[in-house]
Amino acid sequence: MNEKPRILIVEDDADLVAAMKRILESKGYKAVIAYDPDEGNEKLKLEIPDLIILDVMFGSTGESKGFSFAQTMRLNKKFAAIPILMLTAINTEKPSFNFSPETDGEFLPVDSFLDKPVRSEDLLVKVEELLNQKTSKWLNWPDKNN
Repeated sequence: MNEKPRILIVEDDADLVAAMKRILESKGYKAVIAYDPDEGNEKLKLEIPDLIILDVMFGSTGESKGFSFAQTMRLNKKFAAIPILMLTAINTEKPSFNFSPETDGEFLPVDSFLDKPVRSEDLLVKVEELLNQKTSKWLNWPDKNN
């Protein structure tokens, strides 16, 4: 029997997490939840997921901890191959830093971006794309020559 693909959701919005979990599990995926990057790191160590859905900003101050989580994860060979789908409200909110997925995405080791609010159809399309990709395009980040 094939195991369900495991998707680690690292997101601090409990309502969004509940909605994504419901959507993903209705399609046969196993959703594992972490409400901040520290908890995400702990869940990552317990069982390696097939995909990570990661928020950019955490907390009321809007700290961009998602960036650090992605970069640290890519430097660890045990986790470097896992595709990351990054959720961003940057197009609808003014963050405290200057970043655009369209222009700066190549410098951040995530495989795809999805704008908030997340539409269920868009989420499922991106998840399927990345699961079919199997290995992150950033496997050898930051050494792009490998």
